[in-house]
Amino acid sequence: MEQTVNPGDSKWSLAAKDGLILAAVTVVVSTLTFLTKNSILGALLWIVKFGGSIWLLNVIMKRYGKEHPDESTFGYGVIVCTLSSLVCAVWAFVEYQFLFPGAVAEAFEQMYAGLDQMGGMLPDNFSDMMLKMEDNYSQINCISTFIWCALLGLIFSAILSAPSRRKSVFTEEEMKQNNDDFNF
Repeated sequence: MEQTVNPGDSKWSLAAKDGLILAAVTVVVSTLTFLTKNSILGALLWIVKFGGSIWLLNVIMKRYGKEHPDESTFGYGVIVCTLSSLVCAVWAFVEYQFLFPGAVAEAFEQMYAGLDQMGGMLPDNFSDMMLKMEDNYSQINCISTFIWCALLGLIFSAILSAPSRRKSVFTEEEMKQNNDDFNF
């Protein structure tokens, strides 16, 4: 994952490239989850994707911090995660709208069957609301995916950038003096 930095590359173009790499993890795992249709494997893939995404974000932020020591890795991480969230949200829309449109209907049918087995009658307005939600699920999922991924990106960017922000409360002279005092 060694990336050469061209002097003409802006922070945004680097973040866009890194955001695409980060989003690729989610896109691949999401598609595999749809294709396997196995809930246990899907959960395992999600756990691996979650951990792998955090690890990859850490690598991206550390690399950027080494190449740009005077800039905030937190800000760069947030930009990368926001751009990655945008790609993931668009992909979620494409999955539910075009690639796997039957998955939404199937999930809602299972939910309706489960509610019917419970024996309760659903109020009419609840059924109408669920039908509208089913019809607009691609758009709802797109927006919620963007918000969820961006929020997680913000949180993990803050956590992962914390070690690079730590500065000593002592001046260099005080540190040298303390080191000299303890050397025997």
